[in-house]
Amino acid sequence: MQRWVQFIDRLNIAIGKLSAFILLPLIAILIYEVFCRYFINSPTKWSNEISQYLQVAVVMLGSAYCLAADDHVRMDVFYNNFSPRKRAVVELLSFFSVLIFASAIVWYGGELCYDALVHDKRSSTILELPLFPSMVLVPIGAFLLWLQSLSRGLRGLMTLIAPASSSGKDV
Repeated sequence: MQRWVQFIDRLNIAIGKLSAFILLPLIAILIYEVFCRYFINSPTKWSNEISQYLQVAVVMLGSAYCLAADDHVRMDVFYNNFSPRKRAVVELLSFFSVLIFASAIVWYGGELCYDALVHDKRSSTILELPLFPSMVLVPIGAFLLWLQSLSRGLRGLMTLIAPASSSGKDV
């Protein structure tokens, strides 16, 4: 089980670090748009859509990394005061919540993605870009988030299965 947890963690950290490089063209496009709009008074017609596609990629591919790096939002006021075993219970409960949420996103996002691919759906902007490339990132990102939540849940389960500490005050 430990190997799976480590594999999932490494996978999501690698994907998250790679997706961070998407920010470079995103920043360049936004700087270019600001320059065109405010300095030469000639806004582009393409930058908004391209930046939205890139933002989808960063958010969907980076969400699992965020969970792996323990940067998601939670009630640290309570969580930090919990014993390791209580934290493990919270992680297990969180996994089941994410399981439901992410599974729905994978399922329905996958259906929408498939529909966009089969029917060659395109954006309604001047670029008429295919919607499939950005839509496929939604179920992929949700699945990666589901996997990372599974990793944290398994880590919590291993903590609960492990022998309790000698203090007897863990739960």
